[in-house]
Amino acid sequence: MKYIDSHCHPNNADLRGEAAAVFERARAAGVLKMGVIGSDLADSIEAVEMSRTYAEYGLFPVVGVHPHEARTMPDAVAPELLELAQSPEVRAWGEIGLDYFYDFSPREVQQSCLIAQLEAAKALNKTVVFHVRDAYDDFWKLMTPDLTPEHAVLHCFNGSAADAKRALELGWKIGFTGMITFKSAQALRDIAAALPLESILCETDSPYMAPVPFRGTRNEPCNVPLVYRKIAEIKDLDLDDAVDQIWKNNMEFWGFEVNE
Repeated sequence: MKYIDSHCHPNNADLRGEAAAVFERARAAGVLKMGVIGSDLADSIEAVEMSRTYAEYGLFPVVGVHPHEARTMPDAVAPELLELAQSPEVRAWGEIGLDYFYDFSPREVQQSCLIAQLEAAKALNKTVVFHVRDAYDDFWKLMTPDLTPEHAVLHCFNGSAADAKRALELGWKIGFTGMITFKSAQALRDIAAALPLESILCETDSPYMAPVPFRGTRNEPCNVPLVYRKIAEIKDLDLDDAVDQIWKNNMEFWGFEVNE
């Protein structure tokens, strides 16, 4: 089976020191492509560099400023980030959004940072990777016709059924992490069960969100098959069929050839 981890952070301090071994373990688990996600300028530069250095592992970079880091980047669309986003291998702008759970950046700063990056992503015709936590009311208010991207994913989704429905109406994807395996996440499993499989991406968000039975440990892309397995179980599907469809979802979403 061919798996894609649509969202991971091997450029994080917890993983970068053993990146080659992390990617080898992923390949051994059948993970043939991995989205390497940026969270600030330095992290985004590293995502691109890592994707070039370890190209044989199917890495593809995504660049942007996470809401946690909005306070550190008064110019969310710095010239260096704008130039980086135009690199041919960069598949999307992200992860960007709002996080009112931690509030590491003031909410008004998060919002202005998000707006600036949405404008840049639209100007470059880039797909968008969203991070939204405990902030959907304000997030949807910002999704005006001028700012709403045509192609986007709500990564590490933990919103409501109404949020998922609204995303589907826009043609967006929903990304599920190991959270969907947690005992406390029945509401999330119910949402996933009701979604069309064509709308779903699977991710680790590693080194975070390790799925059961590894919850509480450092996560890696090699664990993403457990997320696929849970999606197949929830939707009462053959695992091969679920994996094949989610592969197609990813390839089309990120702009790869389906049979690549």
